[in-house]
Amino acid sequence: MSYIQSGPNSSSSIGTCNNVTGNQDNTTIKIQQLNVFNQHPNTHEALIRELRGKLKPSNFSGDDRPECLENTRKRTLEDIYDWANAKGRPNVLLLIGAAGTGKSTIATTVAGMYQKKGQLGCHIFFIREKSNPRNVLQTIAYLLAEYSQLIAKSLSEQLKKSGNLDSSNLKAKFDILLQQPLSAVATEVDHPVLIVLDALDECGTPEQRQSLLDVLRDCLTTLPDNFRVLITSRPDEDIDILIDSPHLRVKILDQHSNESKDNVSTYIKFQFNEMKSSGKLKIPNGCDWDGSINKLVQGADGLFIWASTAIKFVREEKWSRYRCFQNLVSNANSLKLDELYKTVLFHALKWNEGDKEIFKSIFSLILFAKRPLCDREINEILDVEMDVTSNVLSYFRSLVRYEEGQPIRIYHASFYDYLISCEGSAWYIDVGVERENIARRCLERMGMSLSHNICKIPPTYVLNCDVPDLDNRVAQYIPPSLKYICCNWAHHLRDISFSQGQCSRLQSFAHNQLLFWFEALSLTNTFDNNVGPALQFAIDWVGNNDSKLSSFLRDAYRQASIYSEPISMSALQVYNSLLPLTKEDSLMSIRYAKYAHTGCRVEYIGRKRHNDCIKAIGVDRRREWGWKWERQQKWEREREWTQVWESEPGWAWEQVRKREQEREWEWERRWGTLSPGFLLFSPDGTRILSNPVRVVCIWEATSGKFIAGPLTGDDESDALTATYSPDGRYISVASDDGILRKWDALTNCVVWEREIDRKQVDLSLVMSAVFSPDAKSIVFGDFRGTIVVYNVETGERDDKPLEGHTKSVLCLSFSSDGQYFASGSMDTTIIIWGMDRRKVKISLLKHTRAVMAVNFSPSGNNVASGSKDGTILVWDAFTGEVLRKIECEGGVNTVTYSPNELYILAGGWRWIRMWDVENVKAVPKVFQVDKSILRVAFSPDSSRFMSLNDGRDAIQIWDASWGVEVTKTTFEKQGQIRSISLSPSGEFIVSGSAD
Repeated sequence: MSYIQSGPNSSSSIGTCNNVTGNQDNTTIKIQQLNVFNQHPNTHEALIRELRGKLKPSNFSGDDRPECLENTRKRTLEDIYDWANAKGRPNVLLLIGAAGTGKSTIATTVAGMYQKKGQLGCHIFFIREKSNPRNVLQTIAYLLAEYSQLIAKSLSEQLKKSGNLDSSNLKAKFDILLQQPLSAVATEVDHPVLIVLDALDECGTPEQRQSLLDVLRDCLTTLPDNFRVLITSRPDEDIDILIDSPHLRVKILDQHSNESKDNVSTYIKFQFNEMKSSGKLKIPNGCDWDGSINKLVQGADGLFIWASTAIKFVREEKWSRYRCFQNLVSNANSLKLDELYKTVLFHALKWNEGDKEIFKSIFSLILFAKRPLCDREINEILDVEMDVTSNVLSYFRSLVRYEEGQPIRIYHASFYDYLISCEGSAWYIDVGVERENIARRCLERMGMSLSHNICKIPPTYVLNCDVPDLDNRVAQYIPPSLKYICCNWAHHLRDISFSQGQCSRLQSFAHNQLLFWFEALSLTNTFDNNVGPALQFAIDWVGNNDSKLSSFLRDAYRQASIYSEPISMSALQVYNSLLPLTKEDSLMSIRYAKYAHTGCRVEYIGRKRHNDCIKAIGVDRRREWGWKWERQQKWEREREWTQVWESEPGWAWEQVRKREQEREWEWERRWGTLSPGFLLFSPDGTRILSNPVRVVCIWEATSGKFIAGPLTGDDESDALTATYSPDGRYISVASDDGILRKWDALTNCVVWEREIDRKQVDLSLVMSAVFSPDAKSIVFGDFRGTIVVYNVETGERDDKPLEGHTKSVLCLSFSSDGQYFASGSMDTTIIIWGMDRRKVKISLLKHTRAVMAVNFSPSGNNVASGSKDGTILVWDAFTGEVLRKIECEGGVNTVTYSPNELYILAGGWRWIRMWDVENVKAVPKVFQVDKSILRVAFSPDSSRFMSLNDGRDAIQIWDASWGVEVTKTTFEKQGQIRSISLSPSGEFIVSGSAD
C-alpha cells in the first residue's frame, strides 16, 4: 500500500492487527506528511520510494483508535502537552500504567492533537507478539521521512554514506537512521516534533526487545531536544531499565487515583446517558438510574477497559438491552475483568455443541492467524457459508472490532489471555488443539484448491509480467484466503508438535500439490520470501520421524533454491524448466514428471554433470580478507612450491617431503593449525554463521542474503572461533582482541561482552580454539603449549591455565557429553582433560611427530588421533591404551569418526582412506584425490562425506559405502574455498570462498 499523502496537512491512520500470538509484524501507526519544510511532492515521493526499498518498514493495516472523552484526563493531558511544548531535556516521557488504565487512549489523544497542529512525526502502536523489535528503528525513520522531505533527504544521504544497513548493530542503526539525520535538520525545525511509541511492552518478548530497550534508554536522549518522544507501557520487569533511568521523565497512571476514578465515572455516565437519551436503552419508571450508574462506576474501580467492555456489552444487546443492563448492575461489585468477560460470553450464545465448535473455530483464527483475517477469509478457510462468521461476530461486538470485509481485531489483549486460560468454560480455547486444527485446515485447503496451471495462463507467455490480465486471473483463482494459506501453512505447522496424522496430510500435499504451490507463490509474487523458509520449517518439523518424506522435502528445497529466479519470474517455468532439467535425478521431479512441458526435451552427451551447490554466497573480500601480511606471503610461497611440483612432475618424492616438512614446521612455529575460516549452520538450519577468514557474519541459508556482521565488535580483531547455543538463540564469538562476545541471533546485538585478562592468555599466540557442546565454555590452546578454559557466560577464566604440553597446541576436541576434551600438540603428545576438575585425566605418548588432528568417537569411549608421523592411533579414552594403529602413506592432516562409529576417515597429502573400526588391518577403501586433504566431514547418517583440499578450490562429496564419488563441485577462478560445513540434516553443504 502507498503511504504517500497529499494536501496541506494530510494524514492517515495505518493500523492494527489483533493477532496476539503470531509472528508477523503488525503495529498501529499514525503518520502525517507535513507541507511545512517547502515540500516538493514529486521529489518527496521519489525519496519515499527509495527509502521504502532500503528500510523495508513493516506492512500495517488501517485502524482508528479512540481518543479521550472531552473533559476527561485533563490534568494528565495538560502535563503531557506542557512537556511536549517545552524546550530542553528530558525529551523522553514514559507513561506507565497497568493494563486497561487508558494509556493508549491518552497516547492517541495526544497524537491527534499534534496531528492537527502539523507536529506529529509518527504514532506507532505495538501489538503483542506481532511487532518485531528488529524493525522498530527502520519504521520510525521511514515514517519521519514521510512526515518531512528534509528528514527524508537527510536520511537518504546518511544511508548512502553508511552502506549496507544490515551489517550494523542496533546502536549503529540508531545513529544512522535517527540521530544523525535528525541532528542535521534540527536547526530548520522551529517547533516540537512528536514521536509516539504506544504499548512498548507489547513489542516482542522481553528477551527479544532487550537490546531495543537498551538503545532507547541510552540513545533517545541524544536526539535534538525538539524531537519529543512519548512512550507508553505496562510496568513490566524489563521496562524497569527505562523507568529507572534518570534521563527520562516518568509519569505513572494509577487506576485508584482520584483522577482515574473521576474520569472513568465521567466516561460511564456519558455513554449510558447517551444510550438513554437516544432511546437505545429504555428505562422503566421506578428505576434508580443514578444509583445504577454509581454501582457500575464502583465496579470499574478506575479501570477503563472494564468500563469500555461493560458499555459495549449493553450497547450491542439487540433484544433485551435493559435486562442486560440490570444484570450487569446487580453484579457490578463482584465482577472483576475476567468475570465481566464471562458474563458477556455467557449471554451471547446458547452454547450448544454447534455453538462451541463454530466459536472456537472462528476465534482461534482471530487469535492465532499470522496476519489479521476478514470474515470472508475465515469463512473460506473453515469452508462454511459466507455469512457464518458475520452472524457469529454480531453477538460479540463488545469484545471484537468487526466490519464486513475488514480485518477483525479484539479490543484488548486481556481478552486473549482470558480465552486461553478459562479451562472448563464452554468458550475455552485450547491452544494446542486449535493450532492443530488450523494446520490441518491449511493442508486440506491447499489439497482442495491448488491445481496445475491454476490461473489457466496460455503457454505462449514466458514471464508473469507478460500476462496482460494476470491480476484478474489471480483474483479469480487465488483468493486472499488461499494466498494466506500458501504463505503461512508452514508457520502454523511449526506451532504444533509432530503427529502421524498431520504428517500424512503433509505427505499428501508434498506428493500431489507441491509444484502447484510453487506456482501459486510465483503468481502472487511471494515465492522468494516464502518457499525456502516454509520447506525448511517442514523439514525440521518432520525430523527423523519419516525419512522418505524428509528426503523428498529436502530435494524440493534444493530444487526451489536452484530454480528460484526463473520460477519467481514465471510460474510456468516450474513445468518448462525445472521438471525437464531435473526429472531424471530429483525425487520431486520424478514424482511430478507427467506435468513436464512436452515441447521441451533435454539430452545429455556423455555423463550429466550434477551440481549439489545449492547457493553461492558472495563475500566482500575487502571486509572478509583477514590474513596478516606474513601469512599471505606464506601462502604465496606455498603456491609457488605447488606450481613447481606441477611443472616438474619428475621431482623426487624425498625433495617434496623435505620441503613439505620445512613448510610444516615454519607454519606451526608461526601460526599453528587454527583454521583460517569456519562455517556453521544454525541449529534450525535457517541461518549460516560464516568466518571466511577474519570476521563472523550471518547469512540466510535459503537465499544467501547477508543478514548481519561482523560479529567481532570492531574492524581490527580476528575471530578465533564461534558457535551457536544449542537452541540457536545466541552466538558466542571469541576474537583475538581478547574479547568474548555473546550475540543475540534474533536482534544481532551484543548481549554482553567480557574482556579476557591478557596476562592469563595471549590470544595473539592462540593456535586452536573450541567451544564446548553446550557453548558454556571455550578452550584455547596457544603457541607455548598452554591451555586455558573460560566460562562463556561470565567471560572469566575457569581456574588456572592448564599445563601439560611443552609445545604448540595444534588441535582440540570435546567429547559429545562435554565432560572431557582432548588436546594434540606439536610435542607429539595428546592429553585428555576432565572438565570437572580441570586436570589431566590421561596422557597419550605414542606419536613421534606433531599431532595434527584429534577426534572423540560419538560415544566418547575412544579417541582417534592423526600425526605427521603417518599414523592414526585409536585410544581408549579412559585407560589410554592404544586399541588400534593404522599406518598411512603420509602425514595425517585430518581424521574423524563416522556418526555411526563404524568407520574412521582420514586425509593427507593426496590421499583419503576409510577404515572399518573393527578391522583396521583390512584393506581400506581408497578415494582418489590429487591434492592434499585438509578436512573431511561425514553426513549425520554416515552414508556420505565431503572433503576439502589444500587448494580450497573444490569440495568433493563421496559415497561412504562404495567409495564412489557422487559429486565434485569446482569453483574455478572464483577464489579459494576457506571452509566447509554440513547442515544438521546432512543434505546441504556450505562453502566459504575467498572471492
